[in-house]
Amino acid sequence: MKNLYSVYREAIKALSEAGCDSPEFDAQQLVSYCFGMNKTQLLLNSGNPVDDCKLILFDDCIKRRSNHEPLQYIIGMWDFHKFSFKVGEGVLIPRPETELLVDYAIEKINKSGCEVIFDLCCGSGCVGLSVAKLFPTVKVFCVDISDKAIEYTNKNKELLCADNVTIVKKDILETISFLGLPKPDLILSNPPYIKTDEIKALQPEIAFEPFMALDGGADGLEFYRALSENWFPFINKGGSIAMECGEEQAKDILSMFVNKAQKARIIKDACGIDRVVTVTR
Repeated sequence: MKNLYSVYREAIKALSEAGCDSPEFDAQQLVSYCFGMNKTQLLLNSGNPVDDCKLILFDDCIKRRSNHEPLQYIIGMWDFHKFSFKVGEGVLIPRPETELLVDYAIEKINKSGCEVIFDLCCGSGCVGLSVAKLFPTVKVFCVDISDKAIEYTNKNKELLCADNVTIVKKDILETISFLGLPKPDLILSNPPYIKTDEIKALQPEIAFEPFMALDGGADGLEFYRALSENWFPFINKGGSIAMECGEEQAKDILSMFVNKAQKARIIKDACGIDRVVTVTR
C-alpha cells in the first residue's frame, strides 16, 4: 500500500510533466482537498498509508489537472479577499488582482459612504458579495447575463448569507432604462476585456473558462464603451465606477470618460500593471 508522501511526490512529477505552472502548489491543494490535510499535516503524516477510496479521488483530480483543467474548478471552492466562493465551469475564476475592486469599494465607502452598489458582470459574485458581507447596510445588486453566473452568485449568496444582495439577469451592453433599479453610488466591474482573436493563444487553462466572460470584442474595449455611455451617467452625482482592465488598456478607457468625469485614477496591481481604472462623476 502506498504512503501519503510517495503519492504526493508522484503527483508533483505527473503535474510537472504535464506542463502545469505550479505542480507542487497544485499537488498540495489537491492533497488538502482529497485527504483533508494541510501542508504541515502532510509532513507529519507522510509515512501513513493512504485510503483506497481517497486515492481514487486524488488520482482522478491529478488526471484532470494534468489535462489543464483549472485547479479551482476541480476543488469547487476558492478564496477571494476575506471569503471563500463556490466556483465551477461556466464562471470566471476569482483572481487576486480583482480584489483591488473590493479594496477600492472599502476605501470609497469608508471615505464618503455608499447606499447602493452595482457589481456588473458579476460572474461568481465574488466582488459584490464580498462588499455586501463587509458592509451589511449597503444594498448590492449583482448583474450578469449568464445563467451559470446567476446560478453561482445565488449559491454564494446563500453560502455567505448575504441578505443585502439582489441578483439581476441583464446584458450590460444593452440600455438600462427599464431595469427599475435605484441609482448607484458606486459601480464595480470586471468585464470581459481580452481581444477576441487573442483568446485562443492564452494558456490552456483559459479554454475551460467561459468564452463570454473573456471576450471583450475586437479591441477588447466593447464593455468599457457601454459602461461609459450607458452606466456611468446613471450613477449618482459624486459617485464612482471602478473597472478592472487588461495591460495597456487603462489610458484608452480613461479617454472614454473625457468631459464626463470630475476625477480619475489608475490603480496598479502587485506586478505594477495598470489594473483598475476609477472615474468619479
